[in-house]
Amino acid sequence: MVALYNHTMPTIHKLPNKSIRVNTPDHLPAHVHVVMTDRRDALVDLATLTVISRTLRVSDIADALVWIGANRAYCEKVFKECNP
Repeated sequence: MVALYNHTMPTIHKLPNKSIRVNTPDHLPAHVHVVMTDRRDALVDLATLTVISRTLRVSDIADALVWIGANRAYCEKVFKECNP
């Protein structure tokens, strides 16, 4: 798990057809973006794991949600470091 803090949207984890990223700078609440290889994306609120998307269903990113839930503290840490 390596975050590249000098990019606009650092990737914090990769899955087969998607990546989990943090925008820098970005707005509250703390969240990550799940970005598909075809560029569709969803915002996931880290406090509630609520998915906000117009183009993806929760089932499209179920594996990412499992990873985010298991690594929530790490995701929050990266969000705070990228968005002080």
